[in-house]
Amino acid sequence: MSKTLIFIGGAPGIGKSTVAGLLLNDLEDCVWLDGDDLWRMNPFIVDDHTKIMVEKNIIFVLNSFIQERFSYIIFTWVLHIDSIIDTILSGIDQFDLDIFHYTLICDEKTLKGRLSMDADRTTDTSLALKRLRESKNVKSSKIDTVNKTPFEIASILKREIT
Repeated sequence: MSKTLIFIGGAPGIGKSTVAGLLLNDLEDCVWLDGDDLWRMNPFIVDDHTKIMVEKNIIFVLNSFIQERFSYIIFTWVLHIDSIIDTILSGIDQFDLDIFHYTLICDEKTLKGRLSMDADRTTDTSLALKRLRESKNVKSSKIDTVNKTPFEIASILKREIT
């Protein structure tokens, strides 16, 4: 049975989690992993060691989901440079696996507005803008989120993957 792996990347605050949550509820036999879930640690340390650990954990969890009954596996994370995607793909079992990779983009003014409206978000705006600029260069299908609702974006993705 063919399975579908869906990468959804983009800057912090762009709407990855919102879109993934909609897809999760709309697709049968679906599971979702957010890469941020594997970074929840105290103290929060980003160095070469923790980056490697998190990437290994992502690969492990994705492979576990691929081996189970799930038809659709959604993976969200910033995914702002190709080497991150390459590392993950090099470690997963791609046999009979359809892979779709999307990057959500918008203009800087829109992203700033979204970040300012999310009171719970602690994202550094300058880092989010940097990730936005970097993610526009990733080899993926780009979805411009300006003037689109999360429902519209999820519908676009669903049409393409099903």
